[in-house]
Amino acid sequence: MRDQDLREIACLWKEWDTRALAACALQTAVPCMVWSLWYDGQPAAAYGFSQASAFDPDHWQAWAFGTDRFRRCVPAITRHLLEIRETVERDCRRLQVITLDDHDIAHGWIEALGATREGRLRAYGRGGEDFYVYAWVRGDKRP
Repeated sequence: MRDQDLREIACLWKEWDTRALAACALQTAVPCMVWSLWYDGQPAAAYGFSQASAFDPDHWQAWAFGTDRFRRCVPAITRHLLEIRETVERDCRRLQVITLDDHDIAHGWIEALGATREGRLRAYGRGGEDFYVYAWVRGDKRP
């Protein structure tokens, strides 16, 4: 896993475990909304949507992480997300993503995909790390 993703994800766990991350991503996934990309025959990226709320099936959480080859996957992931946009807008009322406050590359990508930064989550990480929350809400105007 690339360093920035590891810093962003591991600080949210009491006991960090990559296998538990994979299991959690699959167990909480919105059906048929989890993908992986391979680059040069090796896994390079995973991304998808998970249920953000146990009681609201129309509220999703977006996530993505990968290896050092992740950047090479971003164009394909972006194209795919734009291709499924109508399905997401139909099935999801609110799609949110949280990012570590200094993960500026992620912020730019998320904003380019049309999300709005809604605010800072102070001390959201277990070590006091701040995060930003971004969201796309059904009915909002597209960029």
